[in-house]
Amino acid sequence: MPQNNKSRILKIGVGLLLLFILAGVAAQLFFTKKVKKVLSEQVPKEINLMYSEVSTNVFLGKISLTDINASSPDGQINFEAKSVTVSGLRYLPLLQNGDIALGDITLESPKLVQHQKEKDTTSKKDNKAPSKKYSVDKVSIKNGSYTFLNQKLDSVATLASIDFNLSDINFDEKTAKENIPFTYGDYELQTGKGYYNLSALEFIEFQNMQLNPDDGEFHQLVLRTKYSKAELSKRLVQEHDHYDLSIDDITLKDWGFGIENDLPYFYLGHMQLQQPIFHVYRDKLLPDDTTHKKLYNQALRDLKLDLHVDSIQISKGLITYKERLEADVDPEQLSFTDIQATINNLHTKGKGDVAITVNAKLMDNGPFTLDWSFDPQNKANAFLVKGSLSNFQSESISPFLKTNLNAEVKGSIQQMYFTISGNELESQGDMKMKYDDFEFTVLKKDGLGVNKILTAVVNLFTKKGEKTDDDGFRHGDFKVERKQAKSFFNYLWINLQEGLVDTMTGRGKKRD
Repeated sequence: MPQNNKSRILKIGVGLLLLFILAGVAAQLFFTKKVKKVLSEQVPKEINLMYSEVSTNVFLGKISLTDINASSPDGQINFEAKSVTVSGLRYLPLLQNGDIALGDITLESPKLVQHQKEKDTTSKKDNKAPSKKYSVDKVSIKNGSYTFLNQKLDSVATLASIDFNLSDINFDEKTAKENIPFTYGDYELQTGKGYYNLSALEFIEFQNMQLNPDDGEFHQLVLRTKYSKAELSKRLVQEHDHYDLSIDDITLKDWGFGIENDLPYFYLGHMQLQQPIFHVYRDKLLPDDTTHKKLYNQALRDLKLDLHVDSIQISKGLITYKERLEADVDPEQLSFTDIQATINNLHTKGKGDVAITVNAKLMDNGPFTLDWSFDPQNKANAFLVKGSLSNFQSESISPFLKTNLNAEVKGSIQQMYFTISGNELESQGDMKMKYDDFEFTVLKKDGLGVNKILTAVVNLFTKKGEKTDDDGFRHGDFKVERKQAKSFFNYLWINLQEGLVDTMTGRGKKRD
């Protein structure tokens, strides 16, 4: 090739390269100017936005803001982040239809603080449907945090160390009309400590959490009363339980949530609770709470939520209960240990019975079982309970009886079986027991001596195993009227109490 042709090609190539560079620089300058103009002119007036620097890359369709601060004029929302980066802007949809299609949005160390706002019932927001389509391949939050404050600036909810990925987000005229105004694909959420102010008296807290569309897990979750037992009693005008619940691990399988027909729904295939420990204390020196207590049928039925959980498994549980009846007497506890339980078909709007099965040890020595079923849709709030207790050494419950009933007991229950069926107003049931050498001791009111007369009368009426059937069981039956200002468990307790009295002091033989 002649030398002058080579020189001409080289000049053309250099010229094209310089033209391309100049075009790129011009495009970069135009892109940067356009981005800054959009940020200054098209950010909604409801948002006060500040940032220290903006950087762009026209070829990658990338925009990055650093040291961002944003807030609403009323101060309800405050947002800050180390950086917000948008990348993968697709120019063809933008040029053709004005649609926004992005590859990734990444938020580094975002902090969102939301203040509680009084509800405005005088006006309704008009959510205008967008004329364009918006899509994002992936949104990522790295090391974020969230805080919700009430009007007194107390924390209502907090969430720390948030790492969140959400894919395939789409927002358009059609999705804007839905309760959740956008569609999305897979997601993954991992957080550190979380806190929720459940009420004026209780809170929930967990150490960390993981969630995705298939399963989830919470570690070291607690539900506790905010105050000590003594402090709680000072703050109350009527009795209210003091709670201390801790659960090592909660796992969720096959779950989903959303809104359908203006009603939130939550579906869950399986939940596992590992080692729940629940301590309950009640100060009975306070006035009674005389409000109506819903049975669980009605409590579930009245929830403004379409809830369905196929199964719940509880492992290695513990429940203790104490009642203070005397100001100068420290109460002893009633306990159920080694709790293994299952709850099947838990629902609010579904069909069929909720079925609960419990295996535990009463006072850490007597194997105890309970089978409990009820239908949330049954308006009479009917339920059925069957249970058993075996090889129970009654001396283990004497400390509790001493502080609660001024009584002590000796002897053992070899076997006890009971059935209770009831509804909102009344219940009935039967019981059979096989026991050895039962002896009651009724104490004086100060608990420092034996009331010999009452002790003799009680033991006179307590049959020592006479009038048993061929298998050595004494039988009893009972009827109970419900005290509707008391809980279901009080209802269950007075049924068992009536059953024990009739079985141990009654005819003994099974009625035909």
